[in-house]
Formats: sequence, C-alpha cells, structure tokens
Amino acid sequence: MFHQVKDSPREKIIDTALRLFYEQGYLATGINQIITESQVAKATFYSHFSSKENLCVAYLQARHVIWMEWLKNSVESHASSEECLRGVFVFLREWMVKCNYRGCAFLNIASEVPPLNNKIRAEVVKHKDGLKTYLRQLISLVKDSHKRYRHINVEANADMVYVLVEGAIVASQNYGHVWPIEASEEAACKLLKI
Repeated sequence: MFHQVKDSPREKIIDTALRLFYEQGYLATGINQIITESQVAKATFYSHFSSKENLCVAYLQARHVIWMEWLKNSVESHASSEECLRGVFVFLREWMVKCNYRGCAFLNIASEVPPLNNKIRAEVVKHKDGLKTYLRQLISLVKDSHKRYRHINVEANADMVYVLVEGAIVASQNYGHVWPIEASEEAACKLLKI
C-alpha cells in the first residue's frame, strides 16, 4: 500500500518527505534529515526546492496522487455501485489499521502550519475537494443504478457523506480504532437508504 523509492534526486527527496512528514510530522522533520536520508547533496536539494514549504507542496501533491490511487483501486474492485460506496469505508478501515492510525496526511499537515499559509493550505483543500468529487461520483452512480435510488440528492448527500468520511478518519485516529469508520458507514447507508 505504500510507495516505491524512485531514482532521480527530486524523486528521492519527495519519497523521503512522503515517509518522514507522515511518520514524524512536518515541523519535527528538518531539511538536513531529509537531505541525509535522501542521500543527496544540499545544493541538489535546493536546486529542486527553494524551501521546506515548497517541498511540502510537492509532498502533498504526490501524496494526493498516491492516496487517491489507493482509494480508487480498493473501491473500484467492488461489483455494484452500492458496494463501491461501501468500499470507501472498507478502504478506510484497512488503511487506518495499516498506517497504525496515523490518519490523514493532509489534516496532519494543516494542523501544523499557520492558517494563513496559502500554498500549503491550497494543496490540502485541493485534496479534500478531490475526495469530495470522487464521493459525489460514487453517489451519482448509486442514484443512476436503480429507480429505488432516485430520491438521492447527489450534491447534498455528497457533502454529508464527505463530512462522515472526514469525521470517521479523525475519530479513528483519535481513538486508535475503526469503530468510528463503521459508525460512519452505517450512517451513510441510512442517509442514502442503501
């Protein structure tokens, strides 16, 4: 479920950031540690990233691609549209256990940077918008799958399911358990009547 090490210096740096920022946190990880563990020269690091903030933006962009790929591969392995939507919660349970309840990389970073840090916050919002868009697509597929689901208001329900997913991630991280994800899945299914 985790990423493979890359060969180019830029990829090595991002790969190291993917591991260290997630495991240790953004503020606890220094540039020198990233340089050392990436096995690149300081000049090489700065030729690719003018600041830790710029590396963080690249980290979040890479993490978005990786995480959404994990999610989609898991969800889209299910047969029906209803199972795909439930598959979001199956994925969340598996992911939270595998990451030892470390939680959302984007929310973790957002909690460490000042609210006015527009570059980093913009990447967090892009990721969350991408997740919400994907949930909207899944809900739309459920609605279109059978006439018994015509009652579903895709836009409103996508917002509600998104909040259930986000709450499940945060609560699961806080409690170190999957019960919040299970409760959110049940609530989403009741909401959509599936």
